[in-house]
Amino acid sequence: MKKEIPTIEQYNKKHKNILPEITGEKVILAPIPDSDEFYKLYHKWISNKELKFKLGEEDMEYTLDEVKEMHDEWKKDFKNMTFCILNKETKEPIGDINLYDSDDFKGLPEISIMLGEHSGKGLGTEACQLLIDFGFKRLKLGEINLAVYKDNIPAVNLYKKLNFQIVGEIKDEDNREEYLMRLNPE
Repeated sequence: MKKEIPTIEQYNKKHKNILPEITGEKVILAPIPDSDEFYKLYHKWISNKELKFKLGEEDMEYTLDEVKEMHDEWKKDFKNMTFCILNKETKEPIGDINLYDSDDFKGLPEISIMLGEHSGKGLGTEACQLLIDFGFKRLKLGEINLAVYKDNIPAVNLYKKLNFQIVGEIKDEDNREEYLMRLNPE
């Protein structure tokens, strides 16, 4: 008999889409705050030209209302867990991190992170490690995948540091090269 692979959707349905708070040494992963202040900050982040390039969204422009709608959709989506990354010391939002059942990986879990503030200080590494540990230990996931642009060297180095392995390479619709990476539980 084939063992059923746990999914994020199963966890979210069981827990009524209520996300836990996950605390580390330097960051806290918390549910996205439903506040105009947060949405304005997030809008500022995704309007940053350099960040948009790293995310492959150079042509995307979002209004403040679209940012709110996007987060509302993510909160309702049983296949998605989106956490706000908070600086533990200041409690200020510095980015977001997602774990979701990915169409790109045939329904298998994918992780993504966006740091709008404080990149290069180890906070993204800790946020990823916290969510990876949650995925493997609490959700009992069999693997976690990601896609990252090859020219986003800081992100590639982050994922290698976390022991993700390159399992493939693809080109996006703009012919930009991406690594497909995977991490299995130890």
